[in-house]
Parts: sequence; C-alpha cells; structure tokens
Amino acid sequence: MLDQIIHRNQMWTTLQEPRTPAYVPNSYLLLLSALDSGWQISNVELASSWDQHGLIYLVTLYKDRNLPQEIILPKNALVASLLDEYFADHSLPQA
Repeated sequence: MLDQIIHRNQMWTTLQEPRTPAYVPNSYLLLLSALDSGWQISNVELASSWDQHGLIYLVTLYKDRNLPQEIILPKNALVASLLDEYFADHSLPQA
C-alpha cells in the first residue's frame, strides 16, 4: 500500500530533507537517516575532494529494488567512527 502512495524516488527525496539543526555535516545526518530507514552501504571509496585539499568518502547505498544512491561525506573522525561501527556489525555485500 505504501508503494502506491509514495513513489520510490520520493522516498529518497524525503531523506534529503534536513532533520534538525546541528553542528555536523548534513550528509552525515542524511547517512544516519538512510541507515535508520533500512538502507545499507554497498560500497565506500576514499577520494580526493574537489578542491584537492583533503579527502572525502563516496558512500553508495542500496535498499531493496531502489536505485543505488551515493552520498559524499567529509573525511573526519565523526564519519570514520560511524563507518567503523557500521562495518563492525555488517560486511560489504559480495558481488
């Protein structure tokens, strides 16, 4: 029934909305919200940032039959600890 009311792309778009004011990156809150909503991490890559002055995480998420979504996160201790905690409980899916 929910599929008839909310389209799959609309579900992801809803996750993009800000939750609460905070002093953490919006992308970090988006990742937390996605994980709480049942999305799972399928891939994490470390890449150079667009300005070449640091590193970023490219995190690919999937849920059921939805198209994969990618989140760009800054490389910092907060994000690293979340990813470490996630992978302590989960493993990357085998291709």
